[in-house]
Amino acid sequence: MKNSVRFKGLLGQFALIFIFTNLRIASGQVEKEQVSLIPDNINKIFQASCMKCHNNDGGIMARTKLNFSKWAEYDPSTKAEKASKICSELTEEAMPPKSARKSNPELIPTKEQIELICKWAESLKLKEGTK
Repeated sequence: MKNSVRFKGLLGQFALIFIFTNLRIASGQVEKEQVSLIPDNINKIFQASCMKCHNNDGGIMARTKLNFSKWAEYDPSTKAEKASKICSELTEEAMPPKSARKSNPELIPTKEQIELICKWAESLKLKEGTK
């Protein structure tokens, strides 16, 4: 009898581990870890300004152009290209889109944050040897 109680206890522990792991994946924590391949200071800006739309749960058009949930899957050349495009879009005030800027001005990165992103983007291009 004691052994069956012990077995149920172990089974229960395994079940909890399984549930916790799946909840962690479903809650997006794994996506955040993948995006953490981006430097923390840049990632924080993206989390605040971009991730609402540019992830697996975002709008189809936004995630088609840039999906931070898949950042880890991009090859270095693609990362450099996408980072350069991010810099351009932010510098030209094309992102966040005008509708989001009006209703959520807190999404707009500061000039300093944009400069930081552009320097990061340039460093990716230099690593790739692209221009």
